[in-house]
Amino acid sequence: MPKIIPDLAARILQTAARHFETKGYAATDMKSLARELGASVGTLYNYYPSKPQLFIEVSLLWKQELNARLLDRLDREESPAAKLRATLLMLYEDMESYTGLWREFMRSGAKFDSSSPVGQRFRQDNEQLHARLQELFQEVWKGHPNAGPLFEDSGNRLAQLVVGSIMQLVMNGTGDLGANRAFVQHWIDFVVPPGPA
Repeated sequence: MPKIIPDLAARILQTAARHFETKGYAATDMKSLARELGASVGTLYNYYPSKPQLFIEVSLLWKQELNARLLDRLDREESPAAKLRATLLMLYEDMESYTGLWREFMRSGAKFDSSSPVGQRFRQDNEQLHARLQELFQEVWKGHPNAGPLFEDSGNRLAQLVVGSIMQLVMNGTGDLGANRAFVQHWIDFVVPPGPA
């Protein structure tokens, strides 16, 4: 009879998240995780069939936490411009904090299947965030003579472009984190000038 370990699935994700954050993707191994959890490697593979799959599941948790923080930020009672500025900066900072792990994951040759159940959950989370960002841009840029076609778009392409651009900078920036952050701050000042909305 297999050993029953209470809440093992959640504990695997918590332990793996800690290992990925502290050791990196490449140095995290299933044997160490199993040993720390008091489970066999076979049991671990019953829950998560591969290390890449485990990383994707952990990444989904991180992404859901990020989205929850961003949506909470968007719900605060402050001017639309202040919300948008803070949300864009938070998006950059959170993406930057996980970039090293994603680079390691991609270099390992592991794949992210966007059609998988996890990939579909990533997409749903993105769609929700994009819709809220699009609404916020609409509030901030209301009355701008050229902005209508940008935010009156059912595909939320403006929000997708903004999120994708931040991600590209984080993944392919100069490597000088201070300079990248300063650039993003100047970009935010340009997109959403400081002051009342």
